Amino acid sequence: MLLHKSFIISVILVCILKGSATGQNVQISDSLENVLLQEKKDTATLNRYLKKLDSLTNDEIAVKEIIGTWIIKNSSGKEKLLINAETYQVMARSYFRSGDFKKAADFYNTAIKISEDNNFHENLCLSLNGLGGVYKQLDQKPTARYYYKKSLELSEKYNFKDGIALNKFALGGFVKVLSVPSKLESINRDSLNLKFRLFGEALQIWEGLKDTQRLIKSNIQCSESFANYELFDSAFSRLEKAKVFLTNQKFARYFLDYFFISGKVFVRKAESNKNNKADLLKAIDFFNLSFPYAVKYNEVQYRMWNYSWLSTCYEKLNDYKTAYQYRLQYDDLDDSLTGEVNFKQIADIQHKYDREKKEKELLNTKAENKQKSTLNKILIGSALGLILISLLGYRNFKNKQNVATQQQELQQQKITDLEKDKQLSAIDAMLKGQEEERSRIAKDLHDGLGGMLSGTKLSFINMKENLVLTPENATLFDKSLNMLDNTIGDLRKVAHNLMPEALVKYGLDEALRDFCNTIQSSSAIKVLYQYYGEKRKLSNTAEVFIYRIIQELVNNAVKHAQANQVIVQLITNTDKVGIAVEDNGCGFDVNSVANKKGAGIDNIKYRVQYFNGTIDTVTSPGNGTSVNIELMA
Repeated sequence: MLLHKSFIISVILVCILKGSATGQNVQISDSLENVLLQEKKDTATLNRYLKKLDSLTNDEIAVKEIIGTWIIKNSSGKEKLLINAETYQVMARSYFRSGDFKKAADFYNTAIKISEDNNFHENLCLSLNGLGGVYKQLDQKPTARYYYKKSLELSEKYNFKDGIALNKFALGGFVKVLSVPSKLESINRDSLNLKFRLFGEALQIWEGLKDTQRLIKSNIQCSESFANYELFDSAFSRLEKAKVFLTNQKFARYFLDYFFISGKVFVRKAESNKNNKADLLKAIDFFNLSFPYAVKYNEVQYRMWNYSWLSTCYEKLNDYKTAYQYRLQYDDLDDSLTGEVNFKQIADIQHKYDREKKEKELLNTKAENKQKSTLNKILIGSALGLILISLLGYRNFKNKQNVATQQQELQQQKITDLEKDKQLSAIDAMLKGQEEERSRIAKDLHDGLGGMLSGTKLSFINMKENLVLTPENATLFDKSLNMLDNTIGDLRKVAHNLMPEALVKYGLDEALRDFCNTIQSSSAIKVLYQYYGEKRKLSNTAEVFIYRIIQELVNNAVKHAQANQVIVQLITNTDKVGIAVEDNGCGFDVNSVANKKGAGIDNIKYRVQYFNGTIDTVTSPGNGTSVNIELMA
């Protein structure tokens, strides 16, 4: 009977993976569910299906969902929880590859929770690493680095070799080598050596483990890193090492990575040689070889990346029409994968998971304190019962009074906390509403109107190539293109002011530095930005609020202070953030403006109040202004 079921399941999976018609797929899926209903739910059977699940490719996610759901449903018992956690981790990896980052984050967090509660160390390390990968794809680099480091610490603690290699390789990718972006002469050799040392240590571990899949993928990724720094001999050498393993049909899926990275290496080689046409054509060939594998295995991210690089290649070949078509296809996929809504959903999942974890820790602490308190009372009561029986009545009376007083104080504290929470919720809703509206408008301007203007520019460039113009008309045509460029630049500035791209991509420190440099370059005022203290990741809300506070204070100084120098300082430590904005302008009388209302000043006060902060303003007529703010964030 067992052999009969195994045969049925194998036939079903082969039919699905070969791509049957939709109606047949439904029937086959129903058949698979019927077979699973008759299967045993013992540990051996569940493990067998888990291995089958992990071996399937991503071209039929529906089948993986059927098997994964069945395993999760039947592995909730205590003795099967490891299988449960591993299934969540395998399914998270599948959703990640298909581009569903929301589900991937949700499943990784569930795997992390089960693994933490039951000390499943290896699955915990792999799940933390996977969650880091989700945030890396969403360009949330500080958050991704946090999860990679956390996974590495645990892997080293429990001597989990694969986890150590995975996280060293991932962190090697974060090592910043160029002190000036896009300028190879600014390579920091120490950083370059650190990057490839981390890569080498990871490869050495996988060679010891004889993990062919890891060796294929890591050699391909190393090739890309070598090419980024024009070390092309090393890049092609790594590709050849990976290709040796690909002769085994079992690893055919990795031709997707091999062809795609080969294309990128040839693009880098072309760029190093004044956009050499032959290398660009080779790159296009490799991207076209990679694309069918991306479709076959349902690797949505690779489809998007192929569109982007094909657009780049054709642009460098001056074929703007084809480049524009690939860019449109890339934008369509990019919006669906990394759009604002998708990221917010993942952030909500992460926030929910962190909150549940803290609530559980708080309940455990309360239970332990209650148990200790009960034991102490029993011991004290017994001692007093033996020694001071005559005083028990008086003591009980005093205890009742104390309990009543404590309950009254506790009730009053709850009322106070509820009122404060209600007030903070109102402020939070108001300020977040403002930021969401700014973000929406910025996105509409950048992606909508900005895209249309860029497309118009490309159309004009293509039109010029097909027109015969007099020198005077050619000059007028070029001036029109310059005016269009200026319009696009002004549009980007407006969108940047509404929601700075640097804040979303690189964090608060880089966003503030960029803002101060922009103010200085666009005015006659010198704006100095300084950062001190412990570098740590703040919450998204804290970063946006701090950026808006400093933006408002600097704009006030530029508009009203008649200053020629402004100093902006940001200081962070373990649980506090300090802000100082000082100018050498005309100053003002604090008392004369205390009763004046202004939306900017009110917004600053609301944001400071939200983080239980304080504001201290020091100024007087003719002596400049210094604003110091401290936030609990």
